Amino acid sequence: MLRYFLNRILLLAPTLLVALVLTFGLSRLVPGDPVEQANEDDLEKSTQKEAELLRMYRRKSARMGLDKPVFYFSIQPAAYPDTLYKIPFRNRREMLIALLRQNGNWPAVEQYLVEIGNFKTGLQKLPDSLRSEARSNLAQEINDLQFTADFSVAQAQLQTMGGLVQKDPDLQQGMGGAYTQLLESFQYLQAHPQKVKLYLPAFKWHGFDNQFQDLLSGYLRGDLGLSYNDGKPVNAKIGRALVWTVLLNVFALPIAYFLAIFFGVRMAVGKGGRFDRRMNNVLFGLYALPAFWVALVLLVVFSNPDWGMNFISITGMMDLDKNSSWGEWIRVGARQLIVPIICLIYPAMTVLARQMRSSMIVALNQDFVRTARAKGLTEKEVIWKHAFPNAAFPLIAYFGSLLPEMVTGSILLENIFNVPGMGRLLIYGMGTQDWPIVFGIMILGTLLSIIGLLFADLAYAWLDPRVRFGAESNPIAQV
Repeated sequence: MLRYFLNRILLLAPTLLVALVLTFGLSRLVPGDPVEQANEDDLEKSTQKEAELLRMYRRKSARMGLDKPVFYFSIQPAAYPDTLYKIPFRNRREMLIALLRQNGNWPAVEQYLVEIGNFKTGLQKLPDSLRSEARSNLAQEINDLQFTADFSVAQAQLQTMGGLVQKDPDLQQGMGGAYTQLLESFQYLQAHPQKVKLYLPAFKWHGFDNQFQDLLSGYLRGDLGLSYNDGKPVNAKIGRALVWTVLLNVFALPIAYFLAIFFGVRMAVGKGGRFDRRMNNVLFGLYALPAFWVALVLLVVFSNPDWGMNFISITGMMDLDKNSSWGEWIRVGARQLIVPIICLIYPAMTVLARQMRSSMIVALNQDFVRTARAKGLTEKEVIWKHAFPNAAFPLIAYFGSLLPEMVTGSILLENIFNVPGMGRLLIYGMGTQDWPIVFGIMILGTLLSIIGLLFADLAYAWLDPRVRFGAESNPIAQV
């Protein structure tokens, strides 16, 4: 058993590593720019100055560790540079990649981007006395051009810009040279494609100073990073939400298991009897009722003061603080948590009771039970001392899968009843694109899934000494 335990612990590391790589890959595929999202207000204030905007973006990106390569290596077309990650703003990077896919000439694309930046900077440096409608239109055209990847559209925009420059003598004097250089860089880009490089793969090693290494190092230290929205530690946010989710499950799961064992064993002992038939119908009926629908019905019925049944609350605990008394916490907490606890109990209880009944029926028909009865043991001893331990394996397996759910939370129920738990935090993170929160919860759920399975395996051996891990035969005793 010890050898098996050590083997499972050793398998924990590569399993978590694979989950982390997949999670990290997903985080880089989601829409939006993390730097812009985390510093939206600061960046919006500086949009009047292109140079200031770029400096601020690079400073924020370096602070968040996003100015580094994404991974240890990359395999991409030979036309792509290994410094794309250094280009500020995700939409600009995506525009450049689109241009590269059409042309394949990175030096020409890079020079085109430089000339766009020079034109914007020169336009912003013009004296305020030269402000005119033509200048405003020219600024709008250059802003649109820097996000245009279609050559035909870009050419039309450049023609429009040329017309604006030619019509205004002040713009012609101040921006004529910059426009000529921009136009020449675009024409060179069109005339010198290198599409062959798009079909040649290139392996590029970026070293150990990369974003994934930083994320991995942080996770090994127990640091889940910072929230994109407010810059606060994700650990603190998850810690506060975890308290509420665990509180719900600490009450719900023991009650669900107690009821499931009680009803399941009694149904199995009286198989085919009146109680068994009636409970079967009740369990099937409860199983057919979605928990979120029951939650909404109970919420409407028991929180409606017009019907005189204002028994529950969905906001009371939000009004409490550290100075509130324990009695007030219990009173308000009971009003807000009693119904979500009920909605957590009955779905788990219906599944567990059915599994308990089936496994108990099998156990009661085994030879060792008949032998125990032949020895003169009481029916209570036969059921609970001999049959029940052998019928409890499904309950253990189910608890192994429930452990991550206990911590990651019930998404629908916590949102319906306004419980600030893990499920509600997950929805908040997804809705606001706060991906460090989302992926932190995903990694935590993966870790707890593995721990739950390990717990279930060890509990098998504790309940039944005949279980031998690592043997060639079936490790689970046939009961």
